[in-house]
Amino acid sequence: MLVSKFIKALSISCLTIASCSISSIAQAVNPNFIQLTYLASQIQCGAAGELINVEVDVYNNDEFVQTLSVDDTIYLPINSFEDLDFQYNVADSGCSPIATPEEEIFAPDDTLPTLPGAYEQASLQDMLDDLNEYEELFVVELGTTDPTNPVYDLQDVVMVINNNVYVD
Repeated sequence: MLVSKFIKALSISCLTIASCSISSIAQAVNPNFIQLTYLASQIQCGAAGELINVEVDVYNNDEFVQTLSVDDTIYLPINSFEDLDFQYNVADSGCSPIATPEEEIFAPDDTLPTLPGAYEQASLQDMLDDLNEYEELFVVELGTTDPTNPVYDLQDVVMVINNNVYVD
């Protein structure tokens, strides 16, 4: 559908229900986008076990969008990161993620827990220091919900959320 036909159809429906504004029409034509980049993943399966990578299924309002692997980037036309849900898969491994993974979002000025980097990864603070003011770090712990457990590092899945994306 051409954009002009879409605007016309949207304008007519707005007149019919008398509840739309210019901003809602503009929002429908050019929705907000975020860029989601899967930066890193490392989880160890058992004590001294093999390092495995995690695939992440992304859902927007319960609709499947895409499966991400490390280094994948997607652009999502959403208004809020909170519209997204994730399912974590450790393929070809005897391990499985905990039922309710710990998920955290950190902005550049946030106070972080003092956790060292896992394996060869940078610390959360180093990753956060590399972000721009409009980016956030989305981190996931899949092994335990106990922050005193030595495997708790919030780096089993690490993504960068770019909130300053314009897509033509």
